[in-house]
Amino acid sequence: MDPNAFIAEVYRRMAARHAAGKAQPTWQETENQAMVLNAAQQYAPYLPKDRSAPILDLGFGGGWFVAACLKLGYEKIYGADFGIAHKQHVREWAPDRVTLFDIPNDIGEFLSDKQEQFEFIHLSHVIEHVPKYSLLWVVDSLYWALRRGGSVLLRTPNMEGPCANSSLYVTLSHEYGFAGSNLMSLLDICGFDDVRLLTFREQSPRLKQRAGDLLRWPILKVSQIRHRLFGVNQGGQFGSELIVIGKRGVWPAYFDRRFK
Repeated sequence: MDPNAFIAEVYRRMAARHAAGKAQPTWQETENQAMVLNAAQQYAPYLPKDRSAPILDLGFGGGWFVAACLKLGYEKIYGADFGIAHKQHVREWAPDRVTLFDIPNDIGEFLSDKQEQFEFIHLSHVIEHVPKYSLLWVVDSLYWALRRGGSVLLRTPNMEGPCANSSLYVTLSHEYGFAGSNLMSLLDICGFDDVRLLTFREQSPRLKQRAGDLLRWPILKVSQIRHRLFGVNQGGQFGSELIVIGKRGVWPAYFDRRFK
């Protein structure tokens, strides 16, 4: 079975098997969720200044990033995922501003006819589901689908974090793991400029979250010391997640089916 088809089939089956148990919140139930409000504050500096700029969320899941973009006033928001038949409620939040696409098989194929259509592309915990030898095909397609000056932002588990094995093997569909260095290298060799790692901090954390941060601090410090003594960490990221952003410049796109 083709690796990309395997990932698509895993998610189709998950959606079909658990559709009845999945909540389909209304916009009124969604817009003031803590995750949405935090995302709106965290992403605002990196999103396009033009509220009419087209934004694509690949693997939009429950739609929290789509909701954050709606809160920020964006008018052209696109979401793409596998098995979206059970996620139509996300479009109903703002039918005139949200468009949803079903990904038939793989991200590269989905984006192949969307050259330079988007100003910003977002993937949260998606890139680790891409088979290793399809990474060039998929990341090239992100570059291909961005307009000049547009940005891609990726979030993924950190294999130099304290729980790397759990992060990699927690789901059947994780295919590959990233450290800061190989993730930045991947974007660089696919043509992206100004590639850098980001750190998102929660706005006005509650007491419980502050206590959690204090408990995690010594563990992260040990991880930092261990990697500096024995590893080759280049990005200084030792937490559970990596966030990286890159910009499309004037480098010609590598997108080609021979890399599929």
